[in-house]
Amino acid sequence: MKGYGLIHWIDLSTGKQKSEPVPEGLAWNFIGGKGIGAKILYEITDDKTDPLGPENPLIFAIGPFTGTAVPYSGKGTFIFRSPQTGVIGESVVGGTFGAASRWVGATVIVIIGKSEKPIYLVVSEDGIEINDASHLWGKTIYQTEDGLKREYKRSSIASIGPAGENLVKFAVIGNEKWRQAGRTGGGAVMGSKKLKAIIIDYDKMKWDAADPDGVRKYTAEEIIPKARKELKSYFEKGTTSLVELANEWGFFPSYYWSRGSVDGWDRIAWEAIEKGVFVHAKGCFGCPTPCGRYSKVKEGGYAGSEVELEYETIYSIGGLAAITDIKAIVWLNDLIDGLGMDTITLGNVLGFAIEAYKRGKLDPGFKLNYGDPESLYQLTKMIAKREGVGGILAEGVKVASEKLGLEDLAIHVKGLEPAGYDPRTLKSMILSYGASSRGACHLRFMGYYADIKGLGGDRETISMEKTKALSDLEEKGVLEDSFVLCKFTRTLIDWEQMAKYYTLITGRETRVEDLKMAARRIINLVRMYNVRLGIRREDDRLPRRLLRESFIYNGEERKITEEEQEKFLDYYYELRGWNSNGVPREEILKKYGLI
Repeated sequence: MKGYGLIHWIDLSTGKQKSEPVPEGLAWNFIGGKGIGAKILYEITDDKTDPLGPENPLIFAIGPFTGTAVPYSGKGTFIFRSPQTGVIGESVVGGTFGAASRWVGATVIVIIGKSEKPIYLVVSEDGIEINDASHLWGKTIYQTEDGLKREYKRSSIASIGPAGENLVKFAVIGNEKWRQAGRTGGGAVMGSKKLKAIIIDYDKMKWDAADPDGVRKYTAEEIIPKARKELKSYFEKGTTSLVELANEWGFFPSYYWSRGSVDGWDRIAWEAIEKGVFVHAKGCFGCPTPCGRYSKVKEGGYAGSEVELEYETIYSIGGLAAITDIKAIVWLNDLIDGLGMDTITLGNVLGFAIEAYKRGKLDPGFKLNYGDPESLYQLTKMIAKREGVGGILAEGVKVASEKLGLEDLAIHVKGLEPAGYDPRTLKSMILSYGASSRGACHLRFMGYYADIKGLGGDRETISMEKTKALSDLEEKGVLEDSFVLCKFTRTLIDWEQMAKYYTLITGRETRVEDLKMAARRIINLVRMYNVRLGIRREDDRLPRRLLRESFIYNGEERKITEEEQEKFLDYYYELRGWNSNGVPREEILKKYGLI
């Protein structure tokens, strides 16, 4: 089939390399991106694989849509066993890295082993080079990228900062400075391999397809005219528009998950951003409606700080840590991105640290308070360097809470901290956080989107109809991570249009049912990977604190019951054909060709 290139295998311990075409059966059955990456991970690792050991692969995979005229197709997916959660680690990166991989014919890059000294890889049409990176070790993601781009002028670079080098469990892999493979600790896996950066060195933006003119024509006539209408809010305000909605509805987690709105939220919402720090919109490759909000502090104590602001960082720093100065958020965000840490997890860690300090369980050597950016700035640097209590917090909330005896305070699922949607207000997030393969993730089921849009019922509905709506979003989402497409195409590119694009690119006639089979095959494969690592029903439940504690918003109690949680899991397992403990039944695995 067209649309697929090579799988590059690199062993950093020996320097050995091998390149081979993507087998057609692997492409058809697992699509690309997450699907192919998960299949390779399943085949070459097991429950004994050390996430920070040389045997744990760092897999980067793109899909048949990546880097083409299909809009929103600039992304690629990193897959590995997560050092943060111990289960499947996966993270999608935007920017240009995925597209550039397509332009040099690299569909999959599998990196195993460990180098004795810091190195970086150069991937081009000519193959793979391994170069010394000793001069880059210790530098931020910004410094690394700027330095390498002076030599590799037409390139895209994925790199880690000091946090990844120091094996902070939630270290990220950065691209184009402010785009990250952010969740589950891919940066720590790179750091464990002494791999500072991966450079895609390309010449031309070229891509193949069975009918490239058909792809361009279909995009111009069917998709682009719809994009500005369907994604109008992202085009106008980016994801920061959610700050106002989240606080008005009461699902903006604040003061470390004790409230659904933060005092003074209007000072960190879109109007404050637009007037105070916003410079221009910025998007990934192939995006006609860029959601990034490049922002810069022009004056005052935080002057010179610059980032791409987005909702999840504003929630995690502005909500959980109660920072309501947008310039301070830019300042903190700039530090975090340069050091190379996941802002969602770090915001949760900072909120947890404040509460631990108040309880006398954590002493960083200075006071920690909500709304105090200076102390959190200092603590962030300690975490990245693993200095003092930073060494404990660098493990993430789950491990830190166990070491400090504060398990009942901790908010996480499978070791991953949640995004900015409180499940006590948006009930679909009970399933979204609980059953997500990588932990408390908002992008695997997108329950927040279902509840805001009223899919399958209102925000309090827990029913089989709602579960079917969430499962449909999950199936579309797993394909978006495999094609690879931005998740914001969920309303823009439907099942029929995905099948049309796949046919035009690969030349293989594709039906909606073929894609649904592939999506369900990948979902069951990923579940079986986690089952092999010990995941069962008990791991798909929310933390006790979210079920035990409620909060009042606009005079209404927001809470979750055990019955609601168990009902959602029962519906979902039934729909997927899994047993009551969340294990796929044999007939289901046979149906999708997994045994």
